[in-house]
Parts: sequence; C-alpha cells; structure tokens
Amino acid sequence: MRNRLIFSASSLVFSVFSLSACSSGAGSNASLAASPASGTATTSTAQTSCCSGGSTSSTGLAAGPIAAPPAATFGTAPKQIAAPGGPTFDGSSGSYPANVTFPLISTSLVSGSPGLSAGPANTTATLTGVSTSGNSSTFQIVIPALSVNFTFSNRENIVNNMDGITGGLSYVAIGAWAQGGNASQPLQNSTAFLFGYETPSSAVPSAGAASYSGMANATVYKNVNSNISSTLVFGDAKVSVNFNSGQVTGTLTQMKQWDGINNGQSIYLPWNDVSLTANVAAGTNRFSGSTAATSAPGTTFSLAGSATGHVDGAFFGPAAQNLGAIWSLSDGSVSAMGGLTAKQ
Repeated sequence: MRNRLIFSASSLVFSVFSLSACSSGAGSNASLAASPASGTATTSTAQTSCCSGGSTSSTGLAAGPIAAPPAATFGTAPKQIAAPGGPTFDGSSGSYPANVTFPLISTSLVSGSPGLSAGPANTTATLTGVSTSGNSSTFQIVIPALSVNFTFSNRENIVNNMDGITGGLSYVAIGAWAQGGNASQPLQNSTAFLFGYETPSSAVPSAGAASYSGMANATVYKNVNSNISSTLVFGDAKVSVNFNSGQVTGTLTQMKQWDGINNGQSIYLPWNDVSLTANVAAGTNRFSGSTAATSAPGTTFSLAGSATGHVDGAFFGPAAQNLGAIWSLSDGSVSAMGGLTAKQ
C-alpha cells in the first residue's frame, strides 16, 4: 500500500506526496511508504511539476464524478482538554504531548466506480501522540472506517516540522492523509483532519467578541483529460466570533496554488476566496456551518463562483486562544477539502 501525507502551510507548500518530475519543489516534498514490518513512514525525495495548470499530481484514477466532501465528523473518543500550564504542541506552556490520544475532526473522499465519492463518517478516528519534543515527534493515525492504522515520525515537532506532515499552533494541529495516488496504485481515500487540546465548554466566553487570524490549506480534486488530478492551495484565514450570539464568520483570502519556480522565484496562481458562516453549538466548544466561494479567478483548479461547502471546528486552549476547522468547497465537478488554524 502506498500512502501519502499532505500539508501546506504559510507562504510555502509543504507536500508529502508524489508529483510528476519537472523541477525542484518549494518547501519540503517527499513521498511516503509504509514499512511492512512496523508501519513506520519513511521518506524519499520527490520533485514537483511545473505546468500551466500549476503544481499537480495524477491520482491514478480515471476521470469520473467528484463528490462534494461531506460535513466533517467530530470524533467520539474522549476529548483532550486544555488547562493553564498544561501541554502544548510547541512547548510554549507545560510539557509536550506524550502517550495521549486525540479524537479527530475529519472528512474524507473515497474512490468510486468511477470517480471520487463522499467518505464514511469517521466517528472513531484518532491520532495518538506517542512522543514529541521540540525537535522530533512520533504519532499514530487510526481511521477505522477506512482501515487506516499508520505510525510515522517527524524530524521536528507536530506543528513545526520540515517533513510537513502536520502543522498548526500551540493547541491545535491540522493535517491530511491519503492512501495510494499514482498510476500503479490509484488513490483509495483522502482525509483532511484536525486535533488538539480543546477549550473546556465552561471556558468558552458567553459574551463579547474575538478575532482570530491564521492560515488555511486544502487539496483540490479535478478531472484533467482522462484522469482525476489533485493540487494544493493555501492562504490567509480570518475568523470573527460573536460570543453573545454564537455566530462565527470568516474569510479565506489570498488563496493560491504554487506553480513552480521561474528564475529562482516561486510563481503562484490565484484560487478562490471563501466565506465561512457557522454557529457555536450551545453549551459546547464546537461550531458547524457553511462555506461559499466569493471569487472565481478562472485558473485551472479554481472552482465556479457558485461553489459551496461545509465548515466544522472547535476552540482550543484553556481560554479559547486558538480555533481550528475542517472546511470544504464543491461546484459539482471540482472539490476541495482542507483545514484552517487561527489564533487571537
């Protein structure tokens, strides 16, 4: 089984997935394979493509219908609750996580007959932090609905790592997982997920407002010629929360797709801007709602201006310092799904 882990962050694309060779990549690019004996990920250098449609990869699937990603599932495993002075992913407070299991908030697409179909509800999906420090981490992702059970290691910690497998903030991290994804082993499934130390429900403010800023990323799937291809997009996230009403609103802007290097400079293609509208469930730290495209730049992997989708997330940190969400967008023929992290 060939596995892929995907993450894009900040102003560079960090993608742990195999792309057609054409030029050296931006950031860190590697393909992952599971060791049959231990299931531990190993990396090997891969190159990226540089074509008029941006940096893309064939999934190995023949062209067909591409479903809209379903609303993300909130994992049913016991929450890891943030506490003052407690553990953080970046070591900014207390210890680093060790031997701790987080429920995942996640959504998936799976190979269909043909195309990509909406994935199953991943209610029991988890990520276990086996060990982590400022310069290394080992963790295990388990998604029973997709028969995924895989352990891998980073050269740095969970939210700041050269391998680009996961990334995020002090209390929340996002990532993406895929099985297969080339001509010899076509894509079987793809999942966007997030996890972290959640805000106690009693600590979520009941009045006032807060503004959060951070980053967003997504994997986009589209029929290109006779195959389904994928690419990564990323940009800025801004989210406002009215704790009086429980309303969550936000925007994803400056969204772009890396398009290779020209004369030593990275080139980017514009992608859709996106709006977010959600509501905090009463008495909880979690919110759900919808997304919509607010621009349509007309580039190869951008979606139509009519595209809509879902957003599902939570507050993280002892005083809701961070928030994270899984979001999606679909126009009926092209679909995107990814994550966002933001802080006050």
